[in-house]
Amino acid sequence: MIKGGIGGANTNKTGLKFEKDTDFSELVDLLPQYDVREIIFHDKKATKGFEVYRGNDLVGKIMPQYRFYDFLAEIGIKNTNSKQWKPDEVFINFENHTVYIVEKKWQETEGSVDEKLLGFGNKRRLYQRLLDKAKTPFSVQFIFVGNSSFFGKDKYRDSFEMLRGDGVKIMLDKYDMAFFGLY
Repeated sequence: MIKGGIGGANTNKTGLKFEKDTDFSELVDLLPQYDVREIIFHDKKATKGFEVYRGNDLVGKIMPQYRFYDFLAEIGIKNTNSKQWKPDEVFINFENHTVYIVEKKWQETEGSVDEKLLGFGNKRRLYQRLLDKAKTPFSVQFIFVGNSSFFGKDKYRDSFEMLRGDGVKIMLDKYDMAFFGLY
């Protein structure tokens, strides 16, 4: 997010609110039939992972940022991509055998986000290449979550058409939980 010509680590209060409002684990935990439980890791990584239950049945995991690579290690996959990406959030749905990669962007002014958006299709393909190596391959869905006050404008129509053509789902301001197989 950029405001006043600064971005990255200088996220403002509005962007932090967006991150909190779109925290996948918190939103899943609000669904009446689901329970989200923190996974206890014995390492020094700052990010947390969560298991998602419906009743007593484990239906998936939420693994943000580098925790995604912990999941890959669990299923015997070594990252063979030349770079280790840091997805905002990842939901692994064991019921439909799909990995949902979520990238979130809050924007108030134009900037490099236009170029970043168009790279999402390639990232989806890189993640799919990794998950094709699983004993039983996972399909990959890539989701872009942005704020409608900025990305809801007509000037993003062409970019969003390109993203959709690359298999990227667009969600503005909120998640469509049915898309994730959660309802």
